[in-house]
Amino acid sequence: MMSSGKEISVSIQPLQYADIPACARITASAFSVDPHTIVKQLGRQPYDMFDISRSGFLDTLHKRNYIYVKAVDDETGKIVGHAGWAFRGLDRLDQELIPWNGPGDAKPAAEEREQTQENSQGNTSEDKKNGEEKENSIDRLHALEDADMQYWLSNLVPTDTPCMFIVGLIVSPSHQSRGVGSALIQHGNAIADDLGLSIWLHSSHQAYEAYKKFGFETVRKLDIDLDEYAPRGPEEGEEVMGEKGSGKWGRYVIRYMKRLPKKPGHSGG
Repeated sequence: MMSSGKEISVSIQPLQYADIPACARITASAFSVDPHTIVKQLGRQPYDMFDISRSGFLDTLHKRNYIYVKAVDDETGKIVGHAGWAFRGLDRLDQELIPWNGPGDAKPAAEEREQTQENSQGNTSEDKKNGEEKENSIDRLHALEDADMQYWLSNLVPTDTPCMFIVGLIVSPSHQSRGVGSALIQHGNAIADDLGLSIWLHSSHQAYEAYKKFGFETVRKLDIDLDEYAPRGPEEGEEVMGEKGSGKWGRYVIRYMKRLPKKPGHSGG
């Protein structure tokens, strides 16, 4: 379902454990049309955005140095987006200033995950060879991004200065370009301004303009030629960064961005 483009009124509320499945579905839906994610899913190892999102929530929702919120459509009561921020470098006294408010419900019991045997049985030698080639190319892509992320964290983000990170900000595809993302970004910006903290983020190619609009500046880029790593070209109907029908995935730019607080406080670093 495509967005109508008409802005809606949303309420920003604390995210609860019961909200995790809906928020993980929003994440999976949003990334299903992202060429960068589609290419990463071509490897043999699972890269399921629902599972990645769900696991992230379960691992960190209870931690007091994380804040997670949901954007709820005031008219329908439906969750249409979610966001999270992590705090780094705050001492125990400063952590008490974090406006942590949740979750208010109980963490669900661990669930057994179904294990698929699809790729572990019945492979011919040719299947294994093709799988190894896929794995090698996607592994190289993961390694490239992991190394660049570590460089950013170690060399560009001050290690001795308190700050915030956006750990995720996702809007349902059916509600994009309707003010939901702006409301979530501004919610986090207001927290940062109150505490006098800079915000750092690792932005997708598509989200860059939205963050730029709200005061984020690019401090580093990673320009990826997706065709160098993809084990095959795009199929009909798959999203690409360039011209559809070209047989190419195109170039995808990851941007590391920073926003300074508008009020003095703990840090401007």
